[in-house]
Amino acid sequence: MTAPETEPGERRRWLMLALVGGGFLVMTLNWFVVSSAFTGIGAELRLDLPSLTLLISVFVAGYGICHIPGGLLATRIGMRGALVAGLALEGLATVASAVAVNELMLQLARIAAGIGASVYAAVGVGAVSVWFRERQLALALGLSAAGFDIGAALGTYAWTWVIQLLGWRGGIAIAGILGCLLAIATAWAFRTPPHAGRLGGVHLSRRNLAETIGNRALWLYGAGFLGAYGGFFAAAQLITTYADTLGYLRPGEAAVAGALPGLAGIPGSIAGGWLSDRLANRYGLVCIAAVAEGISLIAVTTAGSIWFSLAAFGIGFFFGLGSAVWQTLPASGTNVSAENIATAFGLMLTIAAIGGFVLPYVFGLISTASGFHAGWLFLGVVSAATAGIGLFAARKPRNPEPVPLPGKTGERR
Repeated sequence: MTAPETEPGERRRWLMLALVGGGFLVMTLNWFVVSSAFTGIGAELRLDLPSLTLLISVFVAGYGICHIPGGLLATRIGMRGALVAGLALEGLATVASAVAVNELMLQLARIAAGIGASVYAAVGVGAVSVWFRERQLALALGLSAAGFDIGAALGTYAWTWVIQLLGWRGGIAIAGILGCLLAIATAWAFRTPPHAGRLGGVHLSRRNLAETIGNRALWLYGAGFLGAYGGFFAAAQLITTYADTLGYLRPGEAAVAGALPGLAGIPGSIAGGWLSDRLANRYGLVCIAAVAEGISLIAVTTAGSIWFSLAAFGIGFFFGLGSAVWQTLPASGTNVSAENIATAFGLMLTIAAIGGFVLPYVFGLISTASGFHAGWLFLGVVSAATAGIGLFAARKPRNPEPVPLPGKTGERR
């Protein structure tokens, strides 16, 4: 192939990466923005700490239950349609969160938002994977994960100013509207790779399910990241609340420290992508990152603003590093076909999301009963302890040649 023919395709795949990364940004903005509104929500709707942490858990419950259906939806109707559906549902449900008049309505809206994010997350990773599967996969997934982390940082830190200006309802509504606008942009601009007709939608078959639901390695990889996954989402959304209770941190320092887990995930994700493309044992790196995240979670309780900030940075950095590598596993070491990558990653996310649902709520219960130190110790131990489960997936991880994308027949983009 000549250079003039190659360069447009090369530019297009990076443009698709930028589009999907932007989708991850607004997806996590719509996810985390509610934590910035906890003060206003708690005062107006009279919610205590366990009730507020339950809002995190119910979102992750919705987020966890639809990863697999989202992947199957992408297989059936095509990646573009599934991406648009996920972003649009989350954006509309976030707007509904802004107009909730009681706790039940807010919980139902957050569940619906989680379902939309669930669809987008699984399909978004699949969309990046099919464009970069043959080379630079880990780097591309690391860069798209940086969009995820930027959205988390915006939602937990920068959006506090928007909420101060517009109120908690106005701030949440603006985030939802941004999600809807990105859904429109995705419908207009997203394309699947040339000569990849099956990515435009195929009939589901037993083979699709056997490659994904019946894949033992995917189950173990998902369980192995459960603790690190739940520990990060608990920390990212609750660390500012914890920092505000510490006498040695001024309000400005607490706010900055609270943003660090999200911000630190940006270099962590890029570093994970860079390292993953150079190491044979990818899950070993995931395991190391999960243990380091666990240590950072426990270290949050160390006195002193500098140590607190370093620990907060470590939580986000090591989660981002581990997550970027973890996302490559369905496309690089499990013999999953291109059209089934979204479902495969959806299965892993569904299992990991158990941690995202359970850990924040248990953290709230433990912290209320025994103090914050016990809550952070719990998160750290679970993050490190569950990491070893994935080691049983394959003692010698396989790195097969990429499965070539199908031919032109039936192409629908």
